[in-house]
This record gives sequence, C-alpha cells and structure tokens, in this order.
Amino acid sequence: MRLSSLMFSLISALCFTGIGMSEGRGPVFSTAIGTQTIGVRYQFTQESALVETAKAIQEMGCDTLKIAMTPQYKKDYRIEKDPEVNSLYKLFERKKEYRQVFDMPFRNIMVWIYPFADSKEAFKTGAISELESEKVYQEIYEFTAHILKTYSGSKKTFFFGNWEGDWHLNLERYDYELDPTPQNIKGAIEWFSLRQRAIAKAIEDTPHHDVDLYYYIEVNHVAKSLKEDRPTLVNRVLPHIKADFVSWSSYDVSTEAAKVGGEEGRRLMMKALDYIESQLPPSDIVGKRVIMGEYGFHLGQVDGALEQKRCAKNIMKWCLEWGCPFVLFWEMYCNEIEPSNEKHRGFWLIDQQGDKQPAWYLHRDFLRKANRFVEDYQKEHGRLPRQDFYGRTALSWLEDNNG
Repeated sequence: MRLSSLMFSLISALCFTGIGMSEGRGPVFSTAIGTQTIGVRYQFTQESALVETAKAIQEMGCDTLKIAMTPQYKKDYRIEKDPEVNSLYKLFERKKEYRQVFDMPFRNIMVWIYPFADSKEAFKTGAISELESEKVYQEIYEFTAHILKTYSGSKKTFFFGNWEGDWHLNLERYDYELDPTPQNIKGAIEWFSLRQRAIAKAIEDTPHHDVDLYYYIEVNHVAKSLKEDRPTLVNRVLPHIKADFVSWSSYDVSTEAAKVGGEEGRRLMMKALDYIESQLPPSDIVGKRVIMGEYGFHLGQVDGALEQKRCAKNIMKWCLEWGCPFVLFWEMYCNEIEPSNEKHRGFWLIDQQGDKQPAWYLHRDFLRKANRFVEDYQKEHGRLPRQDFYGRTALSWLEDNNG
C-alpha cells in the first residue's frame, strides 16, 4: 500500500512537472485587443518591414503578434527572395526576420502557414495526391516540431492557421454570392484535416514544456450560412475538423453591425458568434474558441477617422462581452491601394505618413490599462487571470474611453 502510494506520488509529480514528457496544453490567455501585420506596403525605418511592424505592435502594448509565413514572403514583408527557401522550416531558419519577431516578448503568436509544397488543388479536384499529401504533412510536421523544440520553456502560445478559407473553398473567385460545389467541400475537408493531423502528431511526438501550440481554421462567409444555410466553410467543413479554434474574418457581419451600433449591432454580432461556436467540434480547451481574426473599416466605409474609431470600439465591446480571446483589427499599416486613384484605402492604425490614427489611441489606451491590470493580478495571485474574468473586467475600460 505504501509502495503504491509512493509510485502514485512520483507519477503525479512527473505529470505535473512535465519531466520527460509534454505538458498538457494550458488555458489560453491574451489581453484580447490587438492587430496584425500582413502585406506591408509602406514603412519608415531601415529595418525589415516585418520587424518594423512587429515592433510597432509591441510598442502599442499588444501581447499578440499575427503574421503570415507563405511562399509570398517577399510580397508580404519586402524580404529578399532566397531560392534555397523551399519550406516553412527553411523560411524560418534562413530568414532571420522571422526568428527575430518570434523571439520578441509576445505572449501569443498567430501565423498563417502555407506550405511550399501545397498546390491547393484539393479545393478544385476534391482530393490531394498521395505525393503532395506526404510533402505537405511532412513540411507542417517539421515546422511545428521545430517551433515546439525551439520555444520549449518560453511560456509562449502559437496558433497555426489560414487566411480567409472561404475564398479557397471558392477557388479564389472573389464573389461572395458564389457557392462551393460538393467536390470543393470534399477537397476542403481533406485539406484542413491534413494540416490538423500533421500539427497534432508533431505536438504528440515532440518533447516540450511551457509552450503551447493550437490549430485554427479561419472562415469568412458566415452571414449567408446563418441566414439561408447556404454551404460555406463554417457549416459544411468546420464541423468535420478537429480544430482547436476558429477564426472569423468578419466583414460580412461586423461592418454593418458596427455602423448600425446600439442594441441592433450587438444582436447581429452575438448571433453570428453563437452560430460559429455551434459549428465547432467538441474540445477539452477551456473557454471560448471563436477568435475575431479580422475586422476593420477602410475610409471609404466610414465618415473619417473618428467614425473608424467608433466602429472599432463597438466591435471590441461586443467581442469582449461575448468572450472572444482575440479581437484583431485589420491592420497596423494599410495593405490595400484603391485602383481608381492609387491611394491607400485606410485599413490602418498608422497611416502612410506615419500618423497614428484615433483608432490607434483607442488600442493604446486600452492596452495600457490591460497590461497594468495583468501585472497587478499576477503580483497578487501568482498567475494570469482567467480569460473570461479578464474580458468582463476589460469591458469597463472601453466604457471609460470617450468617443
């Protein structure tokens, strides 16, 4: 009896200290309000565009960095093309800019990962060839394992996912009214499942501690499924994938909701968030699992920068109230140019002149309070707050913010 008790104590100690094994993935924590940097079109320093914008996000007070790792890295960040870079692992290893921003003191790092071996033909043909499947699986597995080993002990949390997946489902035909075919849907289930399996297996196989990594799917055609049950990623693909989280690029609901404001705007957002959550497969992850991956308002949609701030504040409030662990504004520097006049459209917190916009100050002021609160909470309790408790508390900081 005493021996059994001793063995049980030793086993328990091993489990909880993580000796010789991976710890279970802990609860996610974020200060929630943040932004992202992808497709940088202007900059103000001699540093790489990736590093410059990551520093701008950090300086604003964000604990989360969201970036892209794709074969289009030159277009995204003005990083010099390297013919030796032919995988996610080599992109990370050969381009120091990525290592530099991963090493910055962000609590959470969210990444669009697109393997170099991936043709995305699955969406068109309904299947992935055996050769491509093996290459994509291995590339994702290798990169995931490398990140877990490299950042073991760092207390960082990584999220690997995709950009607006409904456009992939519709073969990059940017027409919201198009519906995918059953073959498109079949290929999408295979494409997302392959990514999920590679990440899950790498997590299982790789010894690591005090670092977490999650897989997410981003959807962007929610309103037409919610209103008419038309086939989209959220209702025809997401329920079949063991995703840890779902990210919502939310323009089909959030733009109207934020401009309407009030109880009607809140109702639109809450209904959509509830619907997305209802499509997620079960998980042992604690808390809400819908990420506000993108929302934003270019200057052609709003009456100036103050209106842009007001709309952003509405989305922040409703998403915090609902419980989104991340609420990410698109974006730090604008990535879109209006073809008719070649001017930046105004999807920004800092404009092309380097001027910080009212929405930037909204974020900065919120994050100052957030970081002060988290620091004080940790001093008092010796741990981070629960995400739901933090979110409820944080709502008052937006109410205090005028405008």
